[in-house]
Amino acid sequence: MILNYRVAMAVFTAVMAGSGASAAAETASLVFTDGNVITMNASRTIAQAVALSGNQIIAVGTNTDMQPYIDKTTKVIHLNGKTLLPGFLDAHVHAVDGAIDLAKCSVDDVKLTVTALVAKVLKECVSKEGNAPATRWIEVVKVNSAGFMATSADLDKISSRRPVVLESIDGHASWVNSVGLKLAKITDTTPNPAGGMIDRDARGHATGFLKDDAQNPVLALIPDLPLAQRMNLTVKAMDLFHSKGITSVQDAHTGPQQMEVYEALEKSNQLRMRVRATLWSTIGDDEAEYQRLNDIRAHFAGHPFLRADAVKIFTDGVAEYPTQTAAMMEPYLDVNGNPTTNYGGRYFQEDVLNRYVARLDKDGFTIHIHSIGDYTTHASLNAIQFARTANGVTDNRHQITHLQFVDPADYPRFKELDVYANMQLYWASPEVYSVDANKPYISAERFLHMYPAGSLKKAGAVIVGSSDWDVDALPGDPMPNTPLAAMQQAITRTNSTPDSSYFGQVLNADEDLDIDTMLAAYTINAAKAMKQEQTTGSIEVGKLADLVVLGRNPLTIASDKLAEIPVTMTVFDGTIVYKSTPGGATSR
Repeated sequence: MILNYRVAMAVFTAVMAGSGASAAAETASLVFTDGNVITMNASRTIAQAVALSGNQIIAVGTNTDMQPYIDKTTKVIHLNGKTLLPGFLDAHVHAVDGAIDLAKCSVDDVKLTVTALVAKVLKECVSKEGNAPATRWIEVVKVNSAGFMATSADLDKISSRRPVVLESIDGHASWVNSVGLKLAKITDTTPNPAGGMIDRDARGHATGFLKDDAQNPVLALIPDLPLAQRMNLTVKAMDLFHSKGITSVQDAHTGPQQMEVYEALEKSNQLRMRVRATLWSTIGDDEAEYQRLNDIRAHFAGHPFLRADAVKIFTDGVAEYPTQTAAMMEPYLDVNGNPTTNYGGRYFQEDVLNRYVARLDKDGFTIHIHSIGDYTTHASLNAIQFARTANGVTDNRHQITHLQFVDPADYPRFKELDVYANMQLYWASPEVYSVDANKPYISAERFLHMYPAGSLKKAGAVIVGSSDWDVDALPGDPMPNTPLAAMQQAITRTNSTPDSSYFGQVLNADEDLDIDTMLAAYTINAAKAMKQEQTTGSIEVGKLADLVVLGRNPLTIASDKLAEIPVTMTVFDGTIVYKSTPGGATSR
């Protein structure tokens, strides 16, 4: 939605005059003037200036409207035409886990052969460790899993003395060497866990390829970093978020390790971000689990920047070949296009899921459901419908996240059941994951509706924006999936990477969205999904001062240039936490 600036300002001034908002002005601590203020309020008002007192917005209007709030103690920042927006909210991240990965050996999601990966790890990681003890794991993260196949014997070439694990960038697969398998006590006869799969060759031997929860025995053997180091890394990650304009996150997978870091940061006044933790839980109708979740929520109630009132569950894995654990209504195809017997990972019984979701809904939790396949999205919607029948209509704002494949019959059910569509639309691009690792293995109809954001929006769903950080990386760039980059991708659906074989190609153009929808997805809609729209998500009097300054106007710039817009300043809780190199905004 692009509003005529003069018309919008005239309307805004009239509203302000009618409300008497400036009748009793107080002194502002910080004032932004001469800007293009996209408020993201219900009327999508465009203003010119904003005044803050401490961590609160106290005035929004014209430059003239701000004068009563300014005295010699007020810091005034002249935006010189720059754009001021509410601080972005990323509604699905892994902030602590991603921060810890920053300190690990990474191959940065570069597509590599097994031979090339082994050589890279030996040269760039193992050689730098010197004579490391045999007990120390060689852990490699951000492995591009599209078509990647490796065995324990392949990884023995990295080391046959030390345990080795390669972790896919999506977190749903690992490859382990012979020593690692032995330490984890994974043998040819080890049964598949309830939520995962152990890959086996034609003779039934475990290959070292572990999917979803089958990874847990291996990952549990890798020691945690000391708390102080995890805290320092998470502070660095928060600085990275701030540089992208992000001021609130919903951490989509938190257990004791992650909550320990968040609580320690808050107690030491280092948590400079609003965090809504979704508590990891397994699907099961278990009174002890319900009590555990309620106890954690109660423990963090009242914390200023940290909440734990949501629950994260996995209903399936990922669709990319060769992992293929996303649960589908139709079986995956083989390389010749013929149906297989693989429907993906169906990691629950539907009646148990129904009871589990109904109980969490009754207890007042937001349920954040990982679903890639159309089968699990359908079952998740059924479970939420079951909860409604059992408990009546609540305001728990349940979310289904990822939504790579959705049965068209389920599109309208998002609106009917008030379920938020939490999507990572940076991925809505033709590239190795979406095309190479998916297109040959699914029906043409399903491929044509991959990441069906446009269809969901047309059916009335509320689109919420998120990145799933750190499930994206480029060499030298640990966070390419920014709010602005995702907005560009959701609108254009076009591959804009010049060295990609898919450069300039479009993924399902009919599923595109508009700029207003995407700005809302990362501001007011994400705030609603996170139950904090009364305090963040729009620039309005009385709300908290979480703001971002952009170097260009996203409402007027060409859609294929959105990712190039610089973030020049980020304000969290009334304090400037990020400022780019000089130029643009000036202050006194």
